[in-house]
This record gives sequence, C-alpha cells and structure tokens, in this order.
Amino acid sequence: MHVAAAGAVIALGTAVGVPAAYADDEPTQPWAEIQAPRQIDLPSAADGQEAVAPSVSYSFADGGAEFPLPKNAKLVIDASGLEGIATIKAKNEQCTASGAVVTCLDNGNLHGPWEPFTLTADADAKPGASGTISYEVTADGATGDKDSSKVVVGSPRLVVGKLPDRSGLKTGDTVALPLAVRNTGNLTTERVDIRLRSVPGVEFTTKPKNCRFAYEWDESASVYCAIDTPLEPGQSAKLSTPLTAKITKAALAPWIDYEAEAVPASSDEDPNGTRGTGSPIGLTTASGGDFETGGKSSLSLLTDNHADFRAVGGTIEPTADGTTGGLRFGLTNAGPAAAYRKDGKPLLYADITLPKGVTGLSNHIDEEPDQDTTGECLTYVSPTETKKFEPGHSRYLCPEASTELPGEGQMYGLGVKIAKDADKNATGTVKLVPGPAGFSTNDPDSGNDTAKITFKGASGGSSTGGESTGGSDHNGSGSGSGSHDGGASGSGGDSGSGGSGDGATSGGSHDSGSTGGSMALTGAGGITLMAGGAAAALALGGAAVVVTRRRRAAARV
Repeated sequence: MHVAAAGAVIALGTAVGVPAAYADDEPTQPWAEIQAPRQIDLPSAADGQEAVAPSVSYSFADGGAEFPLPKNAKLVIDASGLEGIATIKAKNEQCTASGAVVTCLDNGNLHGPWEPFTLTADADAKPGASGTISYEVTADGATGDKDSSKVVVGSPRLVVGKLPDRSGLKTGDTVALPLAVRNTGNLTTERVDIRLRSVPGVEFTTKPKNCRFAYEWDESASVYCAIDTPLEPGQSAKLSTPLTAKITKAALAPWIDYEAEAVPASSDEDPNGTRGTGSPIGLTTASGGDFETGGKSSLSLLTDNHADFRAVGGTIEPTADGTTGGLRFGLTNAGPAAAYRKDGKPLLYADITLPKGVTGLSNHIDEEPDQDTTGECLTYVSPTETKKFEPGHSRYLCPEASTELPGEGQMYGLGVKIAKDADKNATGTVKLVPGPAGFSTNDPDSGNDTAKITFKGASGGSSTGGESTGGSDHNGSGSGSGSHDGGASGSGGDSGSGGSGDGATSGGSHDSGSTGGSMALTGAGGITLMAGGAAAALALGGAAVVVTRRRRAAARV
C-alpha cells in the first residue's frame, strides 16, 4: 500500500477496510499492510551522492475481528533491480543485509522498523536512471503483503518566486498572486503541486477546477492545485492565470504561506476541500524574477482595519476566613478584525494591579492550554522587566495568545491573599498594554482598555462601562455560557467555591468592568521587555490562576 508519508501504523482491533482478496469472503486471520512511497528520488553524484533513508514500514490489521496476533513477522527488501543504479545498506538494528537484500525480523511490536535501510546512487548512475525496489512481509498466522517503489537518480527541485508584501489594503480589495517557480534540479517535473494557506481575513476568489479550496474552524483558508505542465531543469514559469485573494472584514495583518513541490505524476492528489469550477491553471514559461532559495515563502498583507480589545474587570471573592480569595478577569476582542501575530508572540498583556492590601498567592497553568497561550502570568518588576510568577506581589502581567478571533477573548483567574486590614472599598485595575514590538491591533478605543478590580459587596463595586461578565459571545456582548471554553455561568461569572476545568478559583469570582484609564494598545507606555513565561505549572496555594479562551465551534466547509 503506497502512502505519501509512510510510518503510520494500523493497529490490530481497529475497523479498517479488508484487502481485495477478501472482497467476497470474511477474513480468517490478520493481514499485513506495507507503507512505502511510490517513488524514491536519490541525489546523483553531481548532487552530492547523499544516502537516502526511505520511510518504509508495515503493520497488521484485522478489521476489528480480534484474531490471534501474528508471530515471526519478517520484512524482506529486495534491491536487486537497482544494479548499476543504487546500493542498499541495512540501517536499523532489526535488519541485516546480504548483497542487495535486506531482511528485518520482528521485535515483538508487529510493525516494521522505522527507516530500515538506506539507498545511495552509484557514482556512474546518470540523472534519470531508474529501477524498482520490492518489499514483502510474511508472518505466522497472517496474510502477507507485497509492494514496491520506483527509484530514480536525480530529481526536479523547485524554488518559488518572492511575492511582494502589500500594505494599505482595505476590506473588499483583491490581491493578485502571480506565483512563479523555477526548476533547479536535474530532471523535468512530472507534476507541480502548489499550496497556499492563509490566516483569517483572506478569501481565495479565483477557483480553477484543478485546485481545491478549504476552510478551517477559524476561517483560515487554503488552496491546493495540481498542475501537470512539465518544467525542464533550469526553466522558470509562472501561473498561466494568477490566483486572487479578497481582503475580508476579518483582515488585520494576515499573511499567506505558499509552497511548490515537484511530485511524480502517479502521486495521489490531496482530496481535502471543494474542487473549483473555473478553467484549469497551468504554467507558462517566464524569465527573470526574484526567487527564494527553497520551495516555500510567505506574503504579508497589511490593512487599515482594527481590532478593538476590551478589558474585562473582576471581583475578588474572599473565602470564609477572609484571608484569601479568588479573582477572575480578562479581555475580549470586539473586532471587527481577527488579530493574528505571525511571530507567535503575545498580542498584548493584561497589566493587573491588585487593590491595596491584596497580593497574588498562586499561579497555575491549565493542563491543556488553549491554542498558543500558556496562561502563566508574569511578575511585574519595572517598565522594562518581568520575571516568573512569584506570590506576594500586587502587580502582574498576563499574556494574551498570539491569535484572537473577533467576538472571542481570554479569561484569567488569580488566587490572592488579603491582608486583615485591607480596605474592602479599595479598587485595582485590569489595563491592556501592547505586546512585544512588531505588531499593532490599531485599537480605536482607549476608553475600554481599562476595567476595575473590586471586592465583592463593596460600595461602588458595580461597573457602568467596559465588560462586566466573564468573556463575550461572538458579538462582543459579554454574556457567558458556563462552558469549558471560558464562559461564565449566568451574567456574573463563576460564583462557586470549587475549582473546575474552565478556570474557577478556590474562592469563586464575579467579573465586572469599567471604563477609565487611557492606555490604548497602540499607544506608548507598554511593557517593552517581557521575560519568563515558563511552561511548568506552579501550584503554591489553594487558589490558582487559570487561562481559558473562547473559540468558534463550527468549521466552514
């Protein structure tokens, strides 16, 4: 059985298709399945004559019938058809070589060794020379399997043209993507596969019928095209018709990753996505151009759009003895744009100043942090320095993830220590400040970047502006749903005393917010140096800080 990426193991006891030999009759024993590439390309002597270790393996399946396990499995790899073309050597300790044949014995795992052999092109083998290597698996108590791979000396090798970054784009603008490729290898291409992937804010609009188009749950888009136009060594070409992309209302600073790969004509096409209906695209000969050194690159698209991030305040709920408590706070993205950072750094930070007499007690990272945020708050040291979370401080910085969709947000919980003489009418703040340099949300409203932290039941504790609940729905309304994704129960956040998977703290909390402050995400005064952010959990008390995120549940198909 040929596979594009060998190494997958089909476990006994799983429901998989039966082999063709059993189309009419029920199987009576497990059967072997070989995973091997259709074609193996070997660097020629001119290319450096490097050894290649193909990903060839095998496994056994029983269709869920739970037959007795096979025994004494053996994989035989016969490279006698490669005489004068390539030399085989055993690579894995389970395998031994005898001339052009490598034999691998089972070690009890019932699947073949990873990369059992290497092939090296013979010094006199010319580019284009080819032969066949064959595989056979046998075992006691199982039906065997046979397969083979074509081995070719030399290969086409593609590099992609550099598409220039674009700026000043507006919603509804269309961007042409005249992708170009060059064959720097020593063989003519049989097929060129092109892939483009974008973050939210980009919609591919030209839809040739030899391309497929797909969308992920967050509206990230992708394109896959299979082009049969041959490209000779040294030849450059561009798409016969450029693909195009439209800028949507979710675009802020999106980017498109793109790549081109030369594959054998017999390779399986990617079946994911919906096939286009327009005229097919091909490659047309081109000259000149600015090319990358490899087959991958990226295009940045900057827009005049914005993402309005809003602080979500919170209420400290003391425990029965009044010496500790729990607090939940956070932020939401009211849109309209999706905020995605290409470098993976935090979009921004929630700068937390606790009320006088209150200090942080403990910090906990969710066992399964959502997407790419750890949830670990940092201890504020100075405007240019932070360190790992430490109890006993009144100011912390909590990182937002590097991505946030419109209508979604992030909630944190903090376990706190309360001094006996703490003024229950004192307030603290949740203030949103910029993340590391290199990205801006173009936040248009600084008035909702700060919200209050109050004590439960304190006079003046209610808020008249900003966010007043734990999280927000897709319209940024702030109503909670009590789900694992960070929504608060009812309209006031978690009020219980027990911890839960969604970030409840030991004292429970209610979220409240207010307007006030003037720290815009795009303004000056943010923390300019962020350190720490370790991934290990730090549990120092009964309460904890936990991060949860809202996420869109449905995927576009």
